[in-house]
Amino acid sequence: MNYNLLRDTIELLENFEKYKQENGGYSEDSEGFQQFIVDNYKSVATIEPDWEGKENGRNPDSVINTLIVQMNRFAKTYSKAAIHESDFSTQEDFIYLINLKVFGPMIKMELIKRNIHDKPFGMQIINRLIHQNG
Repeated sequence: MNYNLLRDTIELLENFEKYKQENGGYSEDSEGFQQFIVDNYKSVATIEPDWEGKENGRNPDSVINTLIVQMNRFAKTYSKAAIHESDFSTQEDFIYLINLKVFGPMIKMELIKRNIHDKPFGMQIINRLIHQNG
């Protein structure tokens, strides 16, 4: 058992009791205790993160979108290296087969939708895989 956690919790309860005696304002139940913690102890979630360009008005959505695009580019780069000397032509070939392995047999359109492609592009990938297996 983690006794440090238990000691910390008891200390929080003591602080709660002391605060209630001096200031009141909280109910004497777990909801009052929870509200006391929220009001008096800053959590990591309430700390505003910092990011490049924030001081110039760049918003969090812009940062998230940029990171998603960069993750996609890294994934493409690493997947090209991983399939370099294999029978796979593209990253999509490999991902289509992974989806079939994980989710089992499915109709072509279901596979295409699962991979978020349009029908012509998805059919091209499927036909290439069928031809390779041929």
